[in-house]
Amino acid sequence: MPPASRLVGRALELAHIEREFRRAAAGEFRSVVLIGDAGIGKTRLAREFLSGRRSRAIVMQARGYALGGTVSFGVWSEALERHLRGLDPDQLSQVCGGILDDLAVLIRSVAAVRGVPEREPPRLHLVEGLAVVMANLSSRRPVVVFVDDAQAADSSSWEALGYLSRNIPDAGVLVLAAARSAELSENRAATDVLLGLEQEGQLVRLDLAPLDPDGVAELAAAVLGDPPPPQLVQWLVERSRGNPLFALGLLHALIDERGDLTAPELRRLPEEIAQRVQVRVSGLDESDLATLEALAVLGRAALERDLVGLTGLPIDRLPVMLERLVRLRLVTEEERGRELSYEIAHPIIEEAIYRNIGGARRRGLHRLIGRSLVAAGRLGEAAPHFASAEVGDREAIDSLCAAIRRAEERGTYREALTLLGTLVELIPVGDVRWRDVLGALHWRAEWVVDHRADAHAILGIRAMRAIDAIMEPSGSSEARAIVKFRLANFLGWGRGTLDEAEAVCRQARSLFEEAGDRAGVLLAENELAWICGLRGDYPAMEAAARRVAEAADSAKERFAAIQGLQATGFAALVGGRFGEAERAYLKSNAIARDEGKAYRLTIGLGNLAVLQATQGRSEALAFFEEAKAVNPDWRESLLPEWEAIIHWFAGDFPRALASAQDAAARAVGELSKRRALGVVFAGLSAVETGRTDQARGYLRAARDAFGGRDWQFFSHMCDHAEAVLAWQEGRPSESLAGLRRAADAVLRTGATPFAALVLVDLAELAAESGDAEASADAARKLESIAESIDRPLYRGLAAMASASRRDADAGRLAVQLLDGTSCRAFQARALDLLGRLLLGTDRAAATEALERAATAFTSCGAAWRAGRVHATLRGVAPRGRASATAGLGPAALSRREWEVARLAAQGRTAREIGALLFISERTVETHLANVYAKLGVRSKTELIRRAPELALNR
Repeated sequence: MPPASRLVGRALELAHIEREFRRAAAGEFRSVVLIGDAGIGKTRLAREFLSGRRSRAIVMQARGYALGGTVSFGVWSEALERHLRGLDPDQLSQVCGGILDDLAVLIRSVAAVRGVPEREPPRLHLVEGLAVVMANLSSRRPVVVFVDDAQAADSSSWEALGYLSRNIPDAGVLVLAAARSAELSENRAATDVLLGLEQEGQLVRLDLAPLDPDGVAELAAAVLGDPPPPQLVQWLVERSRGNPLFALGLLHALIDERGDLTAPELRRLPEEIAQRVQVRVSGLDESDLATLEALAVLGRAALERDLVGLTGLPIDRLPVMLERLVRLRLVTEEERGRELSYEIAHPIIEEAIYRNIGGARRRGLHRLIGRSLVAAGRLGEAAPHFASAEVGDREAIDSLCAAIRRAEERGTYREALTLLGTLVELIPVGDVRWRDVLGALHWRAEWVVDHRADAHAILGIRAMRAIDAIMEPSGSSEARAIVKFRLANFLGWGRGTLDEAEAVCRQARSLFEEAGDRAGVLLAENELAWICGLRGDYPAMEAAARRVAEAADSAKERFAAIQGLQATGFAALVGGRFGEAERAYLKSNAIARDEGKAYRLTIGLGNLAVLQATQGRSEALAFFEEAKAVNPDWRESLLPEWEAIIHWFAGDFPRALASAQDAAARAVGELSKRRALGVVFAGLSAVETGRTDQARGYLRAARDAFGGRDWQFFSHMCDHAEAVLAWQEGRPSESLAGLRRAADAVLRTGATPFAALVLVDLAELAAESGDAEASADAARKLESIAESIDRPLYRGLAAMASASRRDADAGRLAVQLLDGTSCRAFQARALDLLGRLLLGTDRAAATEALERAATAFTSCGAAWRAGRVHATLRGVAPRGRASATAGLGPAALSRREWEVARLAAQGRTAREIGALLFISERTVETHLANVYAKLGVRSKTELIRRAPELALNR
């Protein structure tokens, strides 16, 4: 079965055409134009429609082509010739009447040589004759005329369509035309006719959209004969952008190359696709092609003023060419304020154009673009263009070293690391010019100490190794220490090779000490403390970081003091020593304010926000907003991803997801290990809202970031989220095993607050599954955590675990304790648990607790758990059933939720719904979460399936 969303989309397109066919069958001349880019599926859709109508209609087919311009009414002549050649003379005479001779001359000439006929009758006679023939044919059965590649049809054929529409309006004729949008806009006659018929209500346009991911998956499944791997679908979606022709070409090429479907990669662009692109651009003049080549080499959007320098074209000519390329849909235009930017419309078109540029010209264009970007201060963007130079190229190396110096001075670490990564390709190992690179580095770059280079750190590892090799025999102790410190940082936070990171960092510490650099020694010791934390040894991390903070305070090394205090605070937070964590953060934030260290202050306030959230305190959001307010560049920090954690603890799952989506949209480069914990909590939020595909996507991204390594307690929380997803999807045995593993692993790190989150799930699911021993063990461990942390949230979670073992008093205590926190979802879970415990003894109290739980879950967007509560309520006393009905079903939806639900049931995406209702995509997602909760469905697929039952298809 193909995915429901794709079925619905195709059904809607066919339904539009069928509606127009019914109008034609009832006695109207109707026209439908299918518009879209090449390969989008116009012809396929038309043929699917025609295949089911051949017994009900007279079907004619023709194609527009360049020679059609030499023959009047070429499209109609071809369509009629194909149909009439099978009729005997009497049938021909009956259909064509007195105009048979005129039509026959034209039809024979078109069929024979597609050239100019020897004698062409007056055009007015021909168009009148066409009207007679079409009217006569339609008097028997409806007529469907399918014109493929209609954008190339001659002007007279388009004018004939206008004439027929107006002169035989009662004829049962449907003209179905498929046209490429770009070329159609260039056909003046077609544009005039289409606009006129649209204004008169005789024509309908259907703009065919690219395939959505489900559609691409369906296409791949049809080729493979099996469900495609998710990695393959994602690759096809990204590279084809939903164009079926491109998707098929890429898939067939991958199969031909015997590529890995789970890690798809092609050695080269399929020749058939490349040739199609070359045909599209073959008619362009030299200036148009030069503009496309410059954009292809640039590889991203370019401002109009930048293109002047890159193409060498005069400023007065460039806009005309760009307008033409935009009209041909080869280039897209985006207006931002007063600036216009341009980029090639499709990545495959860009790749085909780039491949066709000669090697010497390509290298020259890269060099020109690299120089321009460096001059404009866009250093990171310049690096890939210098990478095309030959190994050892002096100009490229000098330019990159100068660019690194500027990047380091500005603190733009992404650019610095990107430039370093490029230099690795240009300077051989052992080349003395690595000393020049070292000279360009800033020795006290704070972005290194702050671990900001997490996602890009791997780019710097090879460069630091190369510099270290050159410096080892004779370099100064301080210079060697700086290089080793950076290398240790990149190894630990980027690659996660902690043993090597520790060894290199200890060497850096010794070299700093040898050089008499006290600040360097303290920072190296603090990095060693962090490496303990990365291993998951938070007690050792806290002890080492505390020593750094005290020593830095004594030595008046305030930057090192900030670092030591924040490391101390983090280790204490993770260990559940909240008071110690708060004191460390407040002290470090005070120093950061005094020293003007905006980044460290943002991190400190953000950690205070997480600290409050993990205690179930409402002050978390206030600290978070302050963290954003003190630093305009707060998105450079962890805050975008960690915002999801704060909202998850508060039980606001739609906002947690919205935060994660916003962070992902703004992210540069791959997800780093440091940021992945926020993505794990986004995955948990997606599970709660019933968006299982989205949850899998988040958890897959987190898994990829950890790279198969244990890293802090973060990677073990990914195990937890995957186990919860298995629970939600009805795989309790798999979930139970995963929760056990996650609980043990998180506990081993000493991250007790986060272990409590796993244990409460383990206790509940084990009790549901009849594993009393596992449930009791989880409850004992939670009780121990609650005693050490001593906060209402953790005492409440421990009470929930006890209540899972059929202890109603513990259930009441859990509700009481959690009501005093800001954690709405845990409050709802405690009510749900208490309600189920009371069902056998006090149904009225049970119903009241369950109703409160259902309301709370709905407000959290927790569709999964709300559905479970509603299912329980359906089985209780009549009062309970009435209450359940009041909170369940279409009647419970607000007007806006009803509109969103109805459109979602049609298979529309959140973006499409937002556009139709003039609301944001984020708002649509929030409404959908509420809809799922109120209707008791778990996913969009289930919503579509149950649409008739829920009366959403009215």
